[in-house]
Amino acid sequence: MEVQAYKLDFQTVHFGNGNLNESIGSFNASRLYSSLFLESLKLNVDKEFLNLSKSANFFLSDSFPLKDGEFYLPKPIGYPKIPLNSESTRETRRKAKRSKKLRYIKYTDMEDYVEGNCDVDKLDGTDSFFSKSTVVTKKGIDPYEVGITNFKTSLYILTIKHKLLDMLMNSLQYSGIGGKRSSGYGRFTVEKLDIPDEFSKNIVVNDSEYGVYMTLSTSIPNNDELDSVLPTAEYLLEKSSGFAYSSTSRNLLRKQDLYKFAVGTTLTKTYNGNIFDVRPDGFSHPVWNYAKGLFYKLPLLDRRR
Repeated sequence: MEVQAYKLDFQTVHFGNGNLNESIGSFNASRLYSSLFLESLKLNVDKEFLNLSKSANFFLSDSFPLKDGEFYLPKPIGYPKIPLNSESTRETRRKAKRSKKLRYIKYTDMEDYVEGNCDVDKLDGTDSFFSKSTVVTKKGIDPYEVGITNFKTSLYILTIKHKLLDMLMNSLQYSGIGGKRSSGYGRFTVEKLDIPDEFSKNIVVNDSEYGVYMTLSTSIPNNDELDSVLPTAEYLLEKSSGFAYSSTSRNLLRKQDLYKFAVGTTLTKTYNGNIFDVRPDGFSHPVWNYAKGLFYKLPLLDRRR
């Protein structure tokens, strides 16, 4: 499977997470998909993009840090394992507490991390990748706060190699991703990157082999996949919601809620997922929510079983 990485260099962004005065340090695959779809509408290639994205081999990842040329991945949920019969020492508890604060692991450190052989004190915390602040702005006479994120590193996303995606990503850098784009937030410069073979070989869409996998996209199995996925999954859920503008009623209407596995979810069975239509009741056209699965096969764990 050919994997394309795009390096994104932002300055200031508003990646909202429910509150206007807050901003987070990444965006998920669904937000990227929505941005790409809007860009495809501008360029009159929306049908081509929709058909491409619905193909079986299409995938998008969430965004992750790229620091000093090193690719970072989400911290796998439920790892490292601490044996039940191990002595609960103060040092063990301290390391476990430190691990909970980590969000990303360098892919070259992943094997040591999942095996419990990593010095967690030397791993990068979130403050190594970005900082957060608020700015006060006005609409009319009323001031309000907007949360912003300032990046210290690049971000990257993973997808398939395709000329249409090259065109859309090049166009999107000028439109931007996230909120408050009319204020200049969210714009970036983009660069295509090759990724190391030892990294790309572990990236899978849907693998029938037994192993331990970690999600790289905020996604959810189809209903007929849940029974085979849930028994071994260690996960957190994220709620995807929001509003869509109706040109008919000239109102914002609430989209259907969709709960998804957060990135870093670990499981022994992969799934397809889908691009779900979450249009409000009575809405005239589809409102797409991207939730297809993309996975990273965790090293060594599958070879022990």
